[in-house]
Amino acid sequence: MPHPVTKLEIIAALESNAQSIVAFFSSLSDPLALEGDADHWGPAHHLVHLTRANVSVERALRSVTLPLHPTARSRTYAEVRGAAASALAGTSKERLLEMGRTVVIASDAALADIVDAFASTSAELRDAASTWAEDALDRHALAHPLMGELTVREMLLFFIVHERHHLKIVRTRLESQPPTESLGRHDEAGRDRGRDDRRGRDLA
Repeated sequence: MPHPVTKLEIIAALESNAQSIVAFFSSLSDPLALEGDADHWGPAHHLVHLTRANVSVERALRSVTLPLHPTARSRTYAEVRGAAASALAGTSKERLLEMGRTVVIASDAALADIVDAFASTSAELRDAASTWAEDALDRHALAHPLMGELTVREMLLFFIVHERHHLKIVRTRLESQPPTESLGRHDEAGRDRGRDDRRGRDLA
């Protein structure tokens, strides 16, 4: 499948991501999805993380005060994916863990509500993106905590990469672990699965 370039292609890719993510997480049981904690992420922690990202950028896209990008030139999907992988690889595990500790799931949370929240915020993000003119996506900037200043188009491309990355992490972990093993526990090699999840290098 060709990489997304235009606004319509980007929005279509985000919608496809959302459908895949909702279908996958809806297939999990609450006990499996909701295990783990802020230091040892279970599946739902990844989904809450993606939901928070949707909310943050959707609000920014609706702002009328976004600064101009210094070059007004956007990198391609592949270039953004490569830059994201480099930024992740260059960030210390300690910083990633500290950033991850902001994701906390309430003890009475239900997976269906977490999935619905993601679906709703994803739709809002796509709606906000749809209001932008094609050329304006390159003119204005948004700040990423690890990658620095991105054009709006680059940020939306990053979201496609980011969502696929987290879905792949959770799917791979669940497929590779024995039925009785939990995501938030140590695997046979002694690695902390939650911590390893957030430092995953293989960005889709």
